[in-house]
Amino acid sequence: MEDTEQLPIKIFNKKVLKTDQLVGKLYQQTRPAILFVRKGRATINLQINTIQVDENSVLLSDQDSIFEFQEISRDFEFQVVLYTNSFIEKLGLKLNKLKVFKHFKTHINKIAHLPPDEFKLLWTQSEVLEAVINKNSDHNYSEDITEHLFSAFIYSVSGSLLKQQELSKDRMSRQEDIAFEFVKNVFENFKQERALQFYAQKQNLTIRHLSAVVKSVTQKTANQIISEFVLNEAKILINSRKASMAEIAEYLKFSDPYSFSHFFKKHEGVSPSQYRAALRS
Repeated sequence: MEDTEQLPIKIFNKKVLKTDQLVGKLYQQTRPAILFVRKGRATINLQINTIQVDENSVLLSDQDSIFEFQEISRDFEFQVVLYTNSFIEKLGLKLNKLKVFKHFKTHINKIAHLPPDEFKLLWTQSEVLEAVINKNSDHNYSEDITEHLFSAFIYSVSGSLLKQQELSKDRMSRQEDIAFEFVKNVFENFKQERALQFYAQKQNLTIRHLSAVVKSVTQKTANQIISEFVLNEAKILINSRKASMAEIAEYLKFSDPYSFSHFFKKHEGVSPSQYRAALRS
């Protein structure tokens, strides 16, 4: 998705997708995003999870998240609201008074299915926000108007998500909460830290207990999850064609290019150079 850096908020409204150009390719978000699906369905690999979004569903994803469309129905209709972290942090003081921002952030990378009337309200709010952004760029109070509308929008999104969480019969258990926190910590730190000890200490748990819980909840080992984050990031960097393998190895904190190549081939079956060559062919 194209990003417009000078705007703190960007909204895409698509009714028709060229699925042959989207399916099977890795993308990395440059901004946090909120996806609204009004019609149709899509299967998405988001970080380490496979998620299906369909009618009246909402999905929040964070900056730097890596995703891949596995399947998109022909009638897929969606809106995406992209925003900058600096902009939402600017509003954070107001939002934090009612813990709205906290409720908002706890739903990152989770999918929610909303009642049709609530979904319609959020969809309409995003359309209004889009219209204001597009038409009021030269208005003397355009920045204030955008801030107020976006604040109201976040209140509405957070309120709907919180309501669904309170009504849900399958709230996270203590084990699920531990696993969710682990995945969040890995997402935020995997470029610098791959040692399981680091993540266990962040949650005040033993390595053994954290490993057992993560395996029980996700059906993957904790080290597998860390490796998946590193591998996806490596693929994005290799696909960019700008960085050398040595630069990628250094960026991902491998001791040398050989160690990076060994890691990549172990998990992907081909070397980083072979993977890049295949992308170009």
